[in-house]
Amino acid sequence: MKALFRTDASLEIGTGHVMRCLTLADALRFRGCESVFVCREHNGHLGERIRQRGHAIHLLPKSTQPRSLDSSDQPPHLAWLGADWEVDAEQTAVLARSAGFDLLVVDHYALDIRWERKLRPVCKRVLVIDDVADREHDCDFLLDQNLIAEFGHRYVGKVPAACVQMLGPAYALLQPQYAELHDKLPVREGAVRRILIYFGGADADNLTGMAISACLALPCHVDVVTNPKGPHIEALRKQVQGHDRIVLHEGLPSLAALMAKADLAIGAGGATSWERCCLGLPCLVITLADNQKPIADELNRQGFIRWLGHKDAVSERQLSKVLKSLVANGINPSWSAQCCALVDGLGATRVSETLTGLGRSDLIVRPGTRKDLSRLMADAGAWFSQALRDVSDSRVYVAETRSGTLLGCVLFRRVAGKWESASGFTQIAGSPSLRGAIIKAAFRGLRGDTNDCLSFGSGWTGPAVAGLASAIAKTSVRKSLAITLCSDRGSWINDAIPELVLDCLAAGHRVTWSHSADQAPAGDLCFYLSYGRIVDREVRSKYAHNLVVHESDLPQGRGWAPMSWQILEGASSITVTLLEAEDDVDAGAIYLQDKIDLSGDELCADWRALQARSTFKLCREFLENYPAVLTHARPQTGDATFYQRRRAEDSRLNPDLSIREQFNLFRIVNNQDYPAFFELNGKRYVLRIEKSEIA
Repeated sequence: MKALFRTDASLEIGTGHVMRCLTLADALRFRGCESVFVCREHNGHLGERIRQRGHAIHLLPKSTQPRSLDSSDQPPHLAWLGADWEVDAEQTAVLARSAGFDLLVVDHYALDIRWERKLRPVCKRVLVIDDVADREHDCDFLLDQNLIAEFGHRYVGKVPAACVQMLGPAYALLQPQYAELHDKLPVREGAVRRILIYFGGADADNLTGMAISACLALPCHVDVVTNPKGPHIEALRKQVQGHDRIVLHEGLPSLAALMAKADLAIGAGGATSWERCCLGLPCLVITLADNQKPIADELNRQGFIRWLGHKDAVSERQLSKVLKSLVANGINPSWSAQCCALVDGLGATRVSETLTGLGRSDLIVRPGTRKDLSRLMADAGAWFSQALRDVSDSRVYVAETRSGTLLGCVLFRRVAGKWESASGFTQIAGSPSLRGAIIKAAFRGLRGDTNDCLSFGSGWTGPAVAGLASAIAKTSVRKSLAITLCSDRGSWINDAIPELVLDCLAAGHRVTWSHSADQAPAGDLCFYLSYGRIVDREVRSKYAHNLVVHESDLPQGRGWAPMSWQILEGASSITVTLLEAEDDVDAGAIYLQDKIDLSGDELCADWRALQARSTFKLCREFLENYPAVLTHARPQTGDATFYQRRRAEDSRLNPDLSIREQFNLFRIVNNQDYPAFFELNGKRYVLRIEKSEIA
């Protein structure tokens, strides 16, 4: 994946846009994405900083062409661009066409829907990072990390209906060390001994100097951070001379270390607000730009900061008075604790997860708790509390990413002995495949939490089975069948069975999933999938047909673990058979067969996945063609052979043979339950095997 960033820094713009884009680019790199920056060559651009972080950059020349500043439909910050927007769009598009980018990230107040539409043909998807909500966008993703009253409605009518909106401080783009420090640092309380002053990379009005003056009479250590290329750097250097308690820091790569030491901060209302909150650092805020005002107002209203006012309305005397009061009375620990609770520092991870797509390893589906109620969608909250209290007939599962991004929730409720389901998803869980994965994971949770048979009624359609589009789900069903799926408790196939359950439900069948054939209700068909017990004639009489899937070309290879034994023998192609269960094991009539082709490098998890896919393919084909498929039944012919049950002892390696000679044994061992081992000099050594690609 390749991402193109269009953003700028300058003495007027400041450094915040580029710095948060760098944070996102670093997070995307962790997920295998290459990033390229396009910036204009303003005074104060951060091209060298971008290169130092390991990202490529193309600097556009600052244009001397006149810009259209008299039109009322131009973005308010158009002057920040340094060129006509159409020229900028074409210059960026030339670079984009030359490399082919999967993602365009736009973080610039001077660019709007017209610029974005010009870039649409050369980038697959567009992310806009915004703070001001003062113009329309054509984008697939919108990120606004700010806390503003009713921010959920802020971009209504300004982005496409299908746009995924990531709103609020949970998505604040902070460097990794902030998340690392978030849980380590104690809350601030009591005496103010150390103060941090930082007003961003521009500070054209020299509020830094005013804050230093206000601190001169205080008995506190003061750390001042500034831009070495800023317009007031010489004045600041002179101002701190002779004051041992005031230290000027120039061009720091991160504020985290100084924030961790500070008891109180003085600063602006920009992106640094989220860094301070993440580390629980109370702050006195003076806003520098109009777009900071509504953010500061809401943070002040909720008690996260003390907003003293806008830059033109705050005096040194006013600031000095507030500082003296805080130094005299100390910091209330609730102020610091409240800040910590607002921002956890994982925003960049959440955004990168959303942009690159979630794999199964990123997904967590767990039982819901009362702590989840405040995070849920409005339509889910009504039934969530009730479901938690109904411990006998309700189960609710919450889906989130490893970084804690809420994806949705799934409710199971048992009515008249049958489980029904409802689901709700956030915009982040936009893809049908992700929603399907969430529902399947919830099924696995339900199966693990419930000892008895799980019976589901017919009619599972729409959102309940979102994301599932197998062949059977598209097939019209002549008759709704009562189907039982029987598997051993603890079997490897239980992880995959929810896919078959949901496909059958989507096709209009009634389904029971049981770990005991004796306890399962009567019905039309019963499929025994990795079920290791003998089923007698009385149990089989509950169904019109009892069906077994066996991985061999019967009658060859009856018995136990046929797939493992054949791989150990060096087989490159394995026949999978769907047959009728009879009194004699694996001896019934054959209905359907499939083949699994092996490349020779599959380990246990790999060929198990192929086995599940082939198993479900045969089950679906049988159901799609039932009852006509019964006419395909043919008896087994030829001499039968049998495999014995595999034991832990069968994973024993010979220390005198090479790995190459025993590689097929490594392929079939189970690292968790039956790992490979060998004995030497009176000791037993256990080996576990994993596969990875060679770089």
